[in-house]
Amino acid sequence: MTRLVWMDLTPRPAWQQMALDHALLDRAERDGTSVLRLYRWDLPSISFGANEAATRSWDRDRLEREEVPCVRRPTGGRAVWHAPDDLTYAVTGPLEAFGGLKEAYQSIHARFAARLAAIGLDATIAPPPTAMPGLEPGACFDVAVGGEILHGERKVVGSAQVVQGSALLQHGAIARADRLPLLDRFRLEARGKPVPAPIPDLPPVMILAMALLRDWVDEGAEPVADELTAWAEEATVKHLRYRSPAWTWRR
Repeated sequence: MTRLVWMDLTPRPAWQQMALDHALLDRAERDGTSVLRLYRWDLPSISFGANEAATRSWDRDRLEREEVPCVRRPTGGRAVWHAPDDLTYAVTGPLEAFGGLKEAYQSIHARFAARLAAIGLDATIAPPPTAMPGLEPGACFDVAVGGEILHGERKVVGSAQVVQGSALLQHGAIARADRLPLLDRFRLEARGKPVPAPIPDLPPVMILAMALLRDWVDEGAEPVADELTAWAEEATVKHLRYRSPAWTWRR
């Protein structure tokens, strides 16, 4: 299996980030290439889970008035606020290489938590909750559902997955600060939950990115070649639905 790392830190719009993740998923299904891509968003943006009832949870009129880009992910889960100074990761590759969906989620988060702990952060894996939240209303970072990465008491890495044929896409936001107050302004219903004590912000994006790449590079992963990045950017034309408000707000 070919394993690659892509430090893609030039900020891109929300729709293009999802289209690129989907293009890399296509590539993984086609030839088994496994890629860890780290990236940033060009503007404060919101992504909705593939099956999230966004029209019943979030104020579309206000979001459009304030020109907040919104996009629907190919993966599940609930809404996430993506700040330009946050980091997002995406892992694509053959599902069998990870041993299954649950195993992929656990192993990727365990690796990331270990690397964050190595740079001095209080990074731990969240235990399972006593009750599972539904898809609506709410945000991904409202509550941990087990397996996410915590920094102190704050959830700092939440991930979502999708399987396409034999290939897996797992991607997730790495929130350098608490983004829930930003999302709260656009909820159709009040969150109604206590605000946790503030936790210090995570280090800058470059420090986080270098830490998260460490294991992959140590295990022999190579930087992506220009040919693959060019292919991925061209392949986004197959996924222009991520640019469509009708697709984003379809439910």
